[in-house]
Amino acid sequence: MDALFRSLNKGELAPVYYLHGQEDVLKDETVRMILDRTLDPGLRDFNFDQRSAAQLDPEEIHALCNTLPMLAERRVVVLRDVEGWKRKTKGRAEFLRYLERPSPETVVVLIQGSGEDAEDKELSRGAYTVKFDPLPAERAEKWALRRADQLGLTIDPEAVRHLVRSVGSDLGALQSELAKLASLPSGETLTPERVGELVGIRHGETQWDWREAVLNGETGRAIAVLLTVLGQPGVSGVRLVTQLGTALVGLGIARTLYDKGVRGRSLEDAVFKLLLRNRPYGLLGYKEEAASWARCAPQWPVSRIRAALRAARTTDESLKTTTVSDERGLLTDLVLMVTMMKGGEGGDDGEGGMIQRPNSNLARRLAGRAVCILSAFSAFSAFSAFSVLSAQTDPRLVDIIRDAQQGQGDSARIKVQRLLATTPPSDTLYPQILYTQAMVATDAAGMRRQLQRVAVEHSSSSWADDALLRLVQLDYASGNLDGAARNLERLRRDYPGSTLLPQTSYWAARTYFDQKNPALACRWLADGVAASRGNVELENQLGYLNQRCPQLAMDSGPRASADSPATGASAPRDTIFARRADSTSTMTPVSPPKPSRPDTTSRTPTARPAPTLPSGGRFRVQITAVGTAAAADAIARRLSARGLAAVTVQEGGLYKVRVGNYASRAEAVAALPKIKAKLGGSPFVVAEP
Repeated sequence: MDALFRSLNKGELAPVYYLHGQEDVLKDETVRMILDRTLDPGLRDFNFDQRSAAQLDPEEIHALCNTLPMLAERRVVVLRDVEGWKRKTKGRAEFLRYLERPSPETVVVLIQGSGEDAEDKELSRGAYTVKFDPLPAERAEKWALRRADQLGLTIDPEAVRHLVRSVGSDLGALQSELAKLASLPSGETLTPERVGELVGIRHGETQWDWREAVLNGETGRAIAVLLTVLGQPGVSGVRLVTQLGTALVGLGIARTLYDKGVRGRSLEDAVFKLLLRNRPYGLLGYKEEAASWARCAPQWPVSRIRAALRAARTTDESLKTTTVSDERGLLTDLVLMVTMMKGGEGGDDGEGGMIQRPNSNLARRLAGRAVCILSAFSAFSAFSAFSVLSAQTDPRLVDIIRDAQQGQGDSARIKVQRLLATTPPSDTLYPQILYTQAMVATDAAGMRRQLQRVAVEHSSSSWADDALLRLVQLDYASGNLDGAARNLERLRRDYPGSTLLPQTSYWAARTYFDQKNPALACRWLADGVAASRGNVELENQLGYLNQRCPQLAMDSGPRASADSPATGASAPRDTIFARRADSTSTMTPVSPPKPSRPDTTSRTPTARPAPTLPSGGRFRVQITAVGTAAAADAIARRLSARGLAAVTVQEGGLYKVRVGNYASRAEAVAALPKIKAKLGGSPFVVAEP
């Protein structure tokens, strides 16, 4: 292609050109260049013909190619759709005879459509043949800048870069988007943000930004961007895995050179030369890719790359074979596995950090977990635009999340730290700031610290159950099933009225199945299915898992009581949150009553047994649970000063502050709205012996 353009700029013309390949826009530009260098504009109508090759008979082909020019040295004939010529048609045979002795007064341009990529060897033998492949990203950017200038657009180079990242290197798509931008009022300089608004893909939210976040280990950003990227035209889960896999192979090249002692600019140059030698497709500019892989190489030992490639392959297979359509869930699991693997300067560490199991076990854990990830929310993000969990309510926090989504993680972390420093811990916004700080953390350890602060120090806030669920997800992703189980039990025990319990049941089922405790897993599933009615996608996810409970199927008969753990999947919703006689803790709160609805999960309707208490039992409303007695006493004093009778109960290593003293559950439930209106947070009813 470059040689063709150089020859045309010199005025060198061949008698026959044969243009094929995928990039039709460049073929059309070549035709315009040939016309400009061959024909005078005033005589073009007399000396230019354009036809569809398949529709011409031999006589027409002979006439078109051998007619003499009028008042000019040459004439131009463009024959399109040459792929429509069958091998033994008379028209094709006539043109092949012409190719043996082409007319010096005629320039014939054969154009093969992008739908047929294979080169026609008979045509190429007698013609100047050029294959037009898709341009690499950096050349597509140069093309777009030149095209924008032709359209009179004033556009920032970074905006062009974002445009190419958004719509790809396909020049037809770029040409269409630039034409739309050209319809805007003149005089406006187009910035990346402005282009993002007009194209519909915001700056920092392209498929390349997702890949970059994964390679850099930015878990929160990768998952937040993922939800947006998958909704963009032309993007699929398989395409994203392919892009990541290509980058991992590139990282392998860079790391191999790194381990041989190549560093700095020499490493970039060596990777760039290898890219030029092999010219792979599906990448950004080779210089940009080489710089990125060289930068990431120290954090990606070979063992980590191998483990990540295995994870990507497993995800690719699951995307193509799973019966549950959940691309986001599968890719979320892939992000968790890849970004939480150990990295660093060290060499091979066996199985790439946290993944230290044989290949078959790794594949089993990945495939088993991935199929059932909840597509309704991401593993670490609570971003307002994407998550079904509590959304940030303060505009400053919304801006912080947006910065993180757009790749400005450092800026987001600085802003949230400043906001935290100027907000007193007693402010109701404080736990939300901590939660946001967790979402923009640079690593899983930092994320865990902030989530634990929300769950322990601010357990009465509306963000505590969100934080606990995130901790469950972190533990599960890292293989810490015991930790996940502890947080699940705490969420069940302390927040039985949480709206997150249907989603929690999914994680609980996965955790307990992996712990070889199917009875408890099935009990959680029963409650999750009952609470998720109306959410079709979540019902499907839970139903998929519930296939592992055939003997405990929902519709197999009357429900069992809470005291029958062997019948776990058939337990009514109250039972998973009711007191267990064999529990080592003093008490497990009973779930607040839900609005009644027809029971469609059993064939024989049965009355729901009311939870019972030992003789002399009472009900209270729990306000919070803290880690120290001093903190609990301070909270109790503040509650007493506001006219609420507060008591402190030590249980499960925590000090729980409760108010009220009610003889029946109905009385406690009736008092709950007034207490919540007065104090805020997420108070709930508990039973005491």
